[in-house]
Formats: sequence, structure tokens, C-alpha cells
Amino acid sequence: MSHLRKAWKKRFPEIDHSDSEGSDIVYLDEQQQDELIDSLRLENETINLRYRTAFTIITLAQTPVFLLHPVLKYQGKHILTILTLSSLLVTAFIMHTTPVSMSALSAAIAADAANADLFAPSPRFRLANVQIIILLNAVLGGLIAGIACMKFSPLIGIDYIWFSPLGSIVAVVLVRGWMRECDVESLEQFRYKYKGA
Repeated sequence: MSHLRKAWKKRFPEIDHSDSEGSDIVYLDEQQQDELIDSLRLENETINLRYRTAFTIITLAQTPVFLLHPVLKYQGKHILTILTLSSLLVTAFIMHTTPVSMSALSAAIAADAANADLFAPSPRFRLANVQIIILLNAVLGGLIAGIACMKFSPLIGIDYIWFSPLGSIVAVVLVRGWMRECDVESLEQFRYKYKGA
């Protein structure tokens, strides 16, 4: 055990977890906790905005390839090109507009519900719609890749371009899941009561 402790102190000298009574634990009062959570929330929102913008631009940057490449305009590839463009546009829409965290989605639904009329969809219906759109877009991306594999033989790698919608969908779903894991709202449950001076 002493070898492990020596190795830990050698590797991380700034962190000293000794068994002494005088540990350096800092307790924050309620105002400091609020400031810390607000600063973490602001930092998380700016990082999420950067990722949203970057992945939306990456997804939209693929569309000129399908619009301008001369090989894709011929040989019966019109329908597949239209499906691919629609899949890329829906992927960019999903990444740019839908809220990442469930609390933000619930807040957006509640704000819409305050201004809603009698025929507006229920919040559960809207939450299900977001998930259904993501699932249908993934199915469309898989269908495009499957049709491209069965119908066309590779011509100097040009047919591998049909896998880009599926790759974009997978990347957007993974990034949204990663952004959801960094949700600061979960810190609210770890607050403790400590009154300042």
C-alpha cells in the first residue's frame, strides 16, 4: 500500500490525500454554489453552441458535392441524390434546432404550451416527434447506403460518398448524447445547506 501511495504522490504532487485531520475541503455557501453552477451552465452552453454550429456546418458542407458533381447527375441517381440531400438537411436541422438536454426540451415545450391553442400537440407528442425524426432519418441514411451498395459499383471511390448521410447521422446522434451527458442541471440535486457569514 505504501508503494501505491508513493507512486501517487510522485505522479500527482499537487494532490495530497493524506490521512491527516487537516484536510483542505472548501465548503461553499448557497450564493457561491449558485455562482459556481451558473458559471458552469454558461460554459456548458457556449461549448454546446460551438459543437452545434460546427456539426451543422460540417453536415451542410457536404451538400454541394451532391449538387455539383457531374457523375451524380446521371445514371439514374436523381432520386438517390434527392434523398441524400433531404437526409443531410434533416440532420442539420436536428443538430441546430432541437434542444440537447431533456430539461431544455421540457422548458421549450412549456413555453410553447403557454401560447398554445386548443389544437396544439401535447408535450409528450412533441418529445416523441423529435425521437421519431431522428430514427426515421437514420433509417433513410441506412437505406441510401444500402441502395448505393447494391446498385452501383465503386468508380474510383465516388460511390462511397453515399455513406456520408449515414455517417453524419451517427456523428450527430453521438455528439448530442455526449452533450447530454455534460448537463449541468444534474448538479442542482447536489446542493447542500451551508449558510455564509
